[in-house]
Amino acid sequence: MHFEDFSSFLDMGGYGLYVWLSFGVTALSLLVLWLDSFFSKRTLLTQVLREQTRQARIKAAAEQNSKEDTI
Repeated sequence: MHFEDFSSFLDMGGYGLYVWLSFGVTALSLLVLWLDSFFSKRTLLTQVLREQTRQARIKAAAEQNSKEDTI
């Protein structure tokens, strides 16, 4: 498709509003999806690290209790 000038490119033969609105909605949707994934991943990694720390404390306490029981 050939456009005379930049204004006619933006107008898109009278359909510019729909074309650019669809591009904008798509870009916004992708941005929201990316941000949600980013923050969900951060939250999940934080929860995993917290759980691993908790499991290590439980294991250390169990080992300490078993050593005290044998003494």
